[in-house]
Amino acid sequence: MAVKAFSIGLKGLEGYLVQADVRIKPGTESMVIVGLPDASVKESRERVIAALGHFDVDVTDRKIVVYLSPSEQKKNGPLFDLAIAIAALKELSLIKVAIPMDTAFIGALSLDGMVVKAEGMLPALIAAKGLSLKKIYLPYDPAIPIQMLKDLDCIVVQHIEEVVQHLEGHELLPFLPNLTSNDHMSLFSIHRKRISDRHKRISEMLLATSKQNGHLKLLPRVNIMCS
Repeated sequence: MAVKAFSIGLKGLEGYLVQADVRIKPGTESMVIVGLPDASVKESRERVIAALGHFDVDVTDRKIVVYLSPSEQKKNGPLFDLAIAIAALKELSLIKVAIPMDTAFIGALSLDGMVVKAEGMLPALIAAKGLSLKKIYLPYDPAIPIQMLKDLDCIVVQHIEEVVQHLEGHELLPFLPNLTSNDHMSLFSIHRKRISDRHKRISEMLLATSKQNGHLKLLPRVNIMCS
């Protein structure tokens, strides 16, 4: 029976739940990823296998099959690395507890098992609140105002071993810096400005496209509210 762990995929800026099913069986050392992965997802094979080596796992005579669902949605980016590795560790019985179904894992892996940030983390976190998720493991990114994400337990980790330890009930040393109220407002202002700048760039691109096509269509004004 395959082991599953959840992550978050992106379609534009819209997030959706991705289930990573992992099955490990005897065979020539390999990792096969199915479920419409693009080239960046396929590269997870080397990163995940290298990270598993940190746990002294010998997979030279095993075949790892990874299925990312929903199957009809194309997957892109390295955000699924952590979820795939956690499911693989559970399948190898290196994680003794059940992986919670209300928990997601996002982040890329380095070859030494470090969990590193990747593009798309902020919209993935925003989407997590609407996907019935209660907890999410992720790397630290100073540009993301994690402390302002209410009703979502964000567990910031630096290494995959910390994820395993926390899943099994061990406390982690606090990694996030203590922020003052002014720091919170600064992060919030930066986040709001980035959204506003992105919307402005999109509007300019659409306007330029309309002019090139020989007609001008007025676009509706969009007010971005941040609260």
